[in-house]
Amino acid sequence: MISDSQKIQIAKKFAELHQTPFAVWTPDEEYSLEADRYLAVYDNLIMGVYGDCYGLNAEYDEDDNLIQEATEFEVAVEGFESKGQAEVFFFEITRESTGIRKFIEDHGRQGDW
Repeated sequence: MISDSQKIQIAKKFAELHQTPFAVWTPDEEYSLEADRYLAVYDNLIMGVYGDCYGLNAEYDEDDNLIQEATEFEVAVEGFESKGQAEVFFFEITRESTGIRKFIEDHGRQGDW
């Protein structure tokens, strides 16, 4: 699962592409923490609110069923929204192992079930 700190870093990099102040194009809500605003931006980014978000390395079987979720994404940022010209915003997410997954991997590797 992707951590909140990673989501915030992605949202901050995305915000750097825009000429308008960050608060203008982010969701119109009261945020108790600035981190919450960045988390909302990340969610909107993934959901395609700011432009079509494409998972580049997702894998599907012949019946179009998802086999592997994407970890690399791109969003087209229109020129009027960015710093002068259209840009493609690329970002990558890394999955952080949960405790149970690490436990299974370690025991599977060692064969001590």
